[in-house]
Amino acid sequence: MKVHKFYIVGAALVLGMYACTVDKELEYSHDGDISFSANVGKMRSRVLNNQWEGDEQIGVSLGENTASFKAYSIATDGTMSTTEEPYQWEGTPVNITAWTPLTDQEINLTDQTTEQKLYDCDLLFCQTQAESKEVHLQFNHQMTKMLYMLQGHGAYTDEEAKNARIYFLGYGAVTYTKGIINPIGDVNTPINPRRIDDANGEAIMVPCEMWDKPLIKVEIGGDTHYYTPRKSTIVDGKTEEERKTGVLTPGAQQKYYIWVDKKGLTVNMESSSIGWDNETIKDDEITDSKFKINLDEKVQSLQPTLTNIDNNFISNSTFSLSYTETGIGGLICEGICDMVRTISGTTHTYTFSNIASDIQIRYIDEYVAVGDYYYSDGTWGSEATKQDCTTLGRVFKVGMDESDDIKNYDGLSKIRGYVVCTSTSIPNGSYAWIKAADGNYKSYLSQLNGLTEDDRQNTEKYLGYQLTKGIESALNTFTSDNSEETLATEFPLYDTFKNLNLGSPDNSSGWYIPSIAQLQDIMSSGIYNDNDSYWSSNVYTEISGEEVARIWAWEYNMSDGTEKAGWASDPRKLILILTF
Repeated sequence: MKVHKFYIVGAALVLGMYACTVDKELEYSHDGDISFSANVGKMRSRVLNNQWEGDEQIGVSLGENTASFKAYSIATDGTMSTTEEPYQWEGTPVNITAWTPLTDQEINLTDQTTEQKLYDCDLLFCQTQAESKEVHLQFNHQMTKMLYMLQGHGAYTDEEAKNARIYFLGYGAVTYTKGIINPIGDVNTPINPRRIDDANGEAIMVPCEMWDKPLIKVEIGGDTHYYTPRKSTIVDGKTEEERKTGVLTPGAQQKYYIWVDKKGLTVNMESSSIGWDNETIKDDEITDSKFKINLDEKVQSLQPTLTNIDNNFISNSTFSLSYTETGIGGLICEGICDMVRTISGTTHTYTFSNIASDIQIRYIDEYVAVGDYYYSDGTWGSEATKQDCTTLGRVFKVGMDESDDIKNYDGLSKIRGYVVCTSTSIPNGSYAWIKAADGNYKSYLSQLNGLTEDDRQNTEKYLGYQLTKGIESALNTFTSDNSEETLATEFPLYDTFKNLNLGSPDNSSGWYIPSIAQLQDIMSSGIYNDNDSYWSSNVYTEISGEEVARIWAWEYNMSDGTEKAGWASDPRKLILILTF
């Protein structure tokens, strides 16, 4: 059973934040069959080639009783099928439970030394409600992903540290029955992790509490050391109970920073609900559990004065940076924190607080801040209004996103940031991308100029401008022999956007529909208060044979920050942004 070739994104409906939005419909031969769908290869990948092996089995049950279930298999192209009689849609909502791997054998957790072995230990579960015969499953990680990072080795030599062996201790095997984990044996079984490099490794473990039980074992220089989490132990001013160091949380990724010397181990832990993506850990990126700052070359050239910074690490709950500004420039930061700028003459001071991640600081020639108001004359500022101008929107991201390129835009000479439209000119209604996702006009969106199918489903890149332009080029050719079938009736979201005719300054891209990655950053900025779902410009096709079977699109829910793919014929709200 191999479940390691796809990545789970989006929001779980029941058990967590790690999900695989499964978005390609499988047509069965009977009209009443419930159609389960699966897609791989079009989303962020956890590991390897991002596709199904073709021999995975998923258990699926209907209703509250999971004693009866059917086995579904997934082909390499993501289609799901069963050799049993498919479930039938009865016309009323029904609860769906699904899990993988589907096996009655013990799953051994002790050897996770390769990516294959590691992700064979990844147990997935889904519980949702079917409201039609097309069901889109969203799976959750049931296990805990553990990472160790050897930060220092005291009197041990570099060679001894390089050859050190680090193990986690926990349950060594489980059975996975109908989505329920059943641990086997004692909780002190050594788990051999996948070794990322000489100092870092990872394993997938059974969620449980490990208070007063050995959790980490280090063999180094002929010595063996153990780390045992204890609720009363204080690390950096907090007890381990407060830090939940001994709690292995389902669906979480937990990083254990380890210092070893002849006296024993010191361990700190950071838990994250961020995805289980592959990550490359470099020796100079994490030196201890404190957060790090990184100054770009321009900031360093300003010779700033720093407080509460020790060897590029933040040594307190706040820190500040001051420098002399001779122009109209300023600093921007990337990371989770609050930043306040104060000015006294030419001295600019930035104070950072509520720090929850590493912080990268960059200098820009023209100072722009997230939350700044953007005016109709192409300028921006901290005031909600400007004389003789109309306020068009607010800045949700400063600087050019790393996935963007100035070449993507017509007429822009630089990218200062991105603005979300706050104008009341945008109607508050909901619109479908296309009236009938599988109707007569779906071929208009079969191809978008200059964009691949991967581009159209990419949820990580700033592609909204190119996607909107591609859609515009495709739909500008729309014609119909039926006078009642117009662009407005068949492609209502685009027609609404086209007819808004919102003005935009010359030094901007003009308004366009954001991609999923841009919608994510709009919500992260905290400046757009809404609880509705919005269509992105990530519109793509489902191909059956050589024909377009249906049009799909990615939507973003502002209430909980989740994205998912759905039929483009569903109504969602319209949101617009521009690049300046």
